[in-house]
Amino acid sequence: MSNQTTVTEFLLLGFSDVRELQILHFVVFLMIYLAALMGNLLIITAIALDHHLHTPMYFFLVNLSILDLSSISVTIPKSMANSLTNSRSISYCGCVTQVFLFLFFISVDFALLTVMAYDRYVAICQPLHYERVMNRTACVQMAASAWISGILYSALHTGGTFAISFCGGNRVDQFFCEIPQLLKLACSHSDLSERGVIAFAACLVLSCFVFIIVSYVQIFKAVLRIPSEQGRRKAFSTCIPHLTVVSLFLFTGTVAYLKPTSSSASGLDLMMGVLYSVVPPMMNPIIYSMRNREVKGSLSKLIVCRLFSKNKMSILSHNVLRKKMSNQTTVTEFLLLGFSDVRELQILHFVVFLMIYLAALMGNLLIITAVALDHHLHTPMYFFLVNLSVLDLSSISVTIPKSMANFLMNTRSISYSGCVTQVFLFVFFISADFALLTVMAYDRHVAICQPLHYERVMNRTACVQIAAGAWISGILYSALHTGSTFVISFCGGNRVDQFFCHIPQLLKLACSDSYLNETGAIVFSACLALSCFVFIIVSYVQIFKAVLRIPSEQGRRKAFSTCLPHLTVVSLFIFTGTVAHLKPTSSSASGLDLMVGVLYSVVPPTMNPIIYSMRNREVKDSLSKLIGLRLFGKNKMSIFLH
Repeated sequence: MSNQTTVTEFLLLGFSDVRELQILHFVVFLMIYLAALMGNLLIITAIALDHHLHTPMYFFLVNLSILDLSSISVTIPKSMANSLTNSRSISYCGCVTQVFLFLFFISVDFALLTVMAYDRYVAICQPLHYERVMNRTACVQMAASAWISGILYSALHTGGTFAISFCGGNRVDQFFCEIPQLLKLACSHSDLSERGVIAFAACLVLSCFVFIIVSYVQIFKAVLRIPSEQGRRKAFSTCIPHLTVVSLFLFTGTVAYLKPTSSSASGLDLMMGVLYSVVPPMMNPIIYSMRNREVKGSLSKLIVCRLFSKNKMSILSHNVLRKKMSNQTTVTEFLLLGFSDVRELQILHFVVFLMIYLAALMGNLLIITAVALDHHLHTPMYFFLVNLSVLDLSSISVTIPKSMANFLMNTRSISYSGCVTQVFLFVFFISADFALLTVMAYDRHVAICQPLHYERVMNRTACVQIAAGAWISGILYSALHTGSTFVISFCGGNRVDQFFCHIPQLLKLACSDSYLNETGAIVFSACLALSCFVFIIVSYVQIFKAVLRIPSEQGRRKAFSTCLPHLTVVSLFIFTGTVAHLKPTSSSASGLDLMVGVLYSVVPPTMNPIIYSMRNREVKDSLSKLIGLRLFGKNKMSIFLH
């Protein structure tokens, strides 16, 4: 016990030692926490007040929202308090409590997602027995079992973790008490019992995962046998939110726990911690409210009722408001442009887009992993490259999955709120992408033209601040664009001549003279884009002048090898974006519109990893080592047996 009692507190990993960045981190986490709080409370309130939603599926959804609220409340407030007070400590008892509660809520969450898969299976595959099987008593028993199993699992895990002796200090390389990081502090061989518990937990998770997969195989078989298209769409609308939430939960959890733990603190550890502890609780309400028509309708009624109750004493102002809103509220959804009405071609487009999406996913994740695991690449240039890969992944994930879902379900519709979200996120990621490319040009300029000042100018703090500036400017720019687009009235119908919600195509639907604000925003953004473009051009003129003055050919080649990938990516981005936005919009849908849309929304995120891995020797070598290590890891046992 002596080794344990010497540890009276742990030191958590901070996001930064710079006071200004600590305040920025506090503000960002506060916004995330409030968004998760508001989203989950809205879901709970909407279901509680709407009697049409008093069904087993929504009973489990309320439990899920409570768990999401609870899990994010275990980690985020403590991290915010530490940032605000410029502290990193957490007491031993506080760490034990945090581990227990976080594991409890996360494990109950996964158990409940498994139960919800069973609920969807019974509802779709055995609809005549649904009320008998999923009666009130059964639902309460299932939910109670999930909560009790979470308590037992968490107690087992927490006990196994804190029964060990800590000989590796008290510094936890994560912003909250996380078991893999705590095990790094254990004395040798003293953590065997906890590793046994982790193996047992992995078996349980795998069993639940297999159960969910088998359930959805049966569900999709049953749905595809439904004769009416409306029936299939309704069935899918209740399943897809749950499947998306399960995928998000498993993906973030798997990445966080299967990633090899590094011997020292890294930005990747922090990013993974945020990914699986913060993102799911914040995104789950959005997924359910965006993809589920009943929840969306209930939330709309709830908000409208609140607005009506605030304005019921002012009939005149209410009538004026109704007149102003009439043109907008008539558009409840938009119809996106399909690639074909032939079912076989729709399936072909689905397969092609799936292959493109997986290629972009794999390419960008390989870049992120290679840079994270290779310490030689922990430089400003590759830090910005990781940010670029994250943005590329995010931008292609905004457009492609929705289009694939439309192909699969033979539909073309997207809700009004879904369109707003798609426009906001796409413009955000694209604008942050361009801002980051401009920053990367400056980074290359300092590295080649002012090499002696490079470490001082592009230090860690400066890099984080510059990257944060790019992301924040993207949010502000996207909010300006999205707000000025959807404040207009749509009188030209609801048919968007593009496979995703595209601002130039939405403006075609605007009433005459009602899009002047958005036109002004476009002119302003064109000036900003032109300024960034001029900055990039001037930077590269200076860079090429400096490179051509390098006496050795090897030095010139090395300088060019770090510049050419970035210059190629910038050229691809500007060319595709210019073609897409300067091409005259036609009055009717055309194949050219679709081709141009694919050109600038799909091609850059897919090609950027290829360009960087093909043209940059350091990235290429790192990827080769990474793939070689993976292959060696898979084959070393077979070699030993041989």
